[in-house]
Amino acid sequence: MKIGELSRMSGMAASAIRFYEEQGLLAPISRTASGYRQYASNAPDRLKLIQGAKKLGFSLDVIRDMLDENGKCSIEKTMQQSAILLREIEEQQAALERRRQSLLILRANLDNYQGDNPCPGNQTVN
Repeated sequence: MKIGELSRMSGMAASAIRFYEEQGLLAPISRTASGYRQYASNAPDRLKLIQGAKKLGFSLDVIRDMLDENGKCSIEKTMQQSAILLREIEEQQAALERRRQSLLILRANLDNYQGDNPCPGNQTVN
């Protein structure tokens, strides 16, 4: 199928498809005599997989590493990369919780504050 048909089938702009091609995530199987890209029948599925992985937070480099030539994900690589991403999310959640606690302490201190300057500058975020 040509890029226009792939664009219609996937709901993705042709420029996005060309971008994924430039990034090594999707390759045309051939070109016509006039230079048009021809994509495999599994190209729409590969684009859906790429989009889904992006929504989960995987970078394009990681997605490229997870995909094999047939457009399928390697279970082993996907498990490894998802573990890394989960650790990053857990670290972010812990940092947000520390920030939340610091804000709650600040609010409690402000509720009890009796001085002239209601916004003390010595509050720290852990």
